[in-house]
Amino acid sequence: MTHIRLLAVDLDGTLVVGEDEIGDPTREALHRLRASGVELAAATGRRFRMAQGAIDALGLEVPAICLGGALVKGRDGRTLHAEGFDAAQFRAVASLFRSCGHTVVAQRDSGREGGADFLIDESLPWNPPTEDYHGRNQQFAEPTPSLPDQPRDDVLVIGAFGELEDLRRLERELHRAQPGGFTAHVMPGFFNRGHYCEVVAAGISKWTGLQRLGDHLGIADAEICAVGDELNDLSMVSAAGMGVAMGNAQEELKQAADWVTGRHDENGLVAVVERILQAP
Repeated sequence: MTHIRLLAVDLDGTLVVGEDEIGDPTREALHRLRASGVELAAATGRRFRMAQGAIDALGLEVPAICLGGALVKGRDGRTLHAEGFDAAQFRAVASLFRSCGHTVVAQRDSGREGGADFLIDESLPWNPPTEDYHGRNQQFAEPTPSLPDQPRDDVLVIGAFGELEDLRRLERELHRAQPGGFTAHVMPGFFNRGHYCEVVAAGISKWTGLQRLGDHLGIADAEICAVGDELNDLSMVSAAGMGVAMGNAQEELKQAADWVTGRHDENGLVAVVERILQAP
């Protein structure tokens, strides 16, 4: 096995239990890993501000791949790379969301651009999961009339909250209407109600974000270990030098991984750290 120089871990369902709780054995193992000289990074669908809660609970300053790979932040919070939709792409996808009855939530890099973390469309009544998300994050939100009609070029992720089957129908309609134009994932809302559909521009994934970070750190693809549990982790788990699925992971991810560790709520990351530290 190639020597691992960077461990990238998903947050929800991988590093944290509940909202931002990290088991003591996991935290201690990751501190030992960093002390050994191996870099550590968070790789998450969360926006950067929300990722900070888990990073703070870890007690280490680490870079973060956020918003499904569209945003890469350094240890100091500085934006290393951001890549999203151009104005025409945004209007096309956001308009399709609205025509399917879903409220558009448009995620931004407020640290670089200023303004709100996310815009939320007011064209349609908000469903309970959308109300819940806004209620938890309203100080970072900007409710916006007719958002899909605006030529925004600062949107990194287009998302919607709702029930699982409704979002799966939306995902199918997006693929039918614009095949190959983007990547979409439907996943649990974790500490928000319902489920979440995340859409990023074509060619963007957690793996491309990790490659950007690896280039910045001088670390090759084969020297990266990536660990996750949901299908938005598939790109990095299948392409990294070592790809690991959590015991609670989706079956498709387990099939793509090099090996499967324990569950996130049973400190499954500890075994990953031990394997990296024990490698010759």
